[in-house]
Amino acid sequence: MSSADYYGFESIYKLVEAAVQAKSDVLVAIIHWYLTKNAFRNVGIGDDKTLSDSEEQSELLPDGWNSNPKSYALRYVNDGQLYLLHGVDTGGLMVVNLVQVKSLSASNVTYQIDETVKSLKGSITKLIPEVATVLDRVRKELLVPVFESNKKDGETQTKKEPEKVERVDVRPANPLLIGGGVPVGRFGSDPLGVGNVGRGDLDPFGRGGGMLFQPPGGFNPLADLRRPGGSDIVPGARFDPFGPAVGQNPRPFRQPGPDPDHLPPPGYDDMFM
Repeated sequence: MSSADYYGFESIYKLVEAAVQAKSDVLVAIIHWYLTKNAFRNVGIGDDKTLSDSEEQSELLPDGWNSNPKSYALRYVNDGQLYLLHGVDTGGLMVVNLVQVKSLSASNVTYQIDETVKSLKGSITKLIPEVATVLDRVRKELLVPVFESNKKDGETQTKKEPEKVERVDVRPANPLLIGGGVPVGRFGSDPLGVGNVGRGDLDPFGRGGGMLFQPPGGFNPLADLRRPGGSDIVPGARFDPFGPAVGQNPRPFRQPGPDPDHLPPPGYDDMFM
């Protein structure tokens, strides 16, 4: 950077040079000048986060700017927004923070004080020999992060929100309701309904067949046994009818002899028998 790039610093520093007491004062003074060079204006000292139209804006450092040893709090305005600048000397390390009050965007930069500031009086290059490096860090680490953060926040707020897609709840099929994976149906690939065997015993809703195999059409071997007036009995099946049919033997399917269902229990004594 040429001497022209530091134009204005000498005038500002001459006004406060008599009040400079520490190397940290020099760092704050040069950061203040760089802020004013980038359209910041000072509106006093402190941490007040409110800004009124009546506050005077100035390129100069305000009275009392270095009255608190090793601690600094300055207020600035840029493009109508309030900024707070804090600086703290933590035993040889200068930590400077910049906060944009509205968005709370914050940044910081640190310097080794003795390695950075070499004098309390003189030209800017005598005060800080590596002034170009110091100011470049102020730009990159203190100003850019805050302004870039505000820019991203503004872009995020103006972006169109993606359209909401209605969620469809697709639930897996219940294997109990589809015959355990075997195709069912009277005219499908399982015409005998094998896939339904035992399904009714597992299905809590009672749908499908039980453990007794039932071919299509509702054929039930026991239901189609001979009943009074019915067809012949399926060979080998046992059928105990509920009562005799009219004009037929009450026990047409049993061998002669007493009916064990009618035998009295052991020890039973009935005088009427």
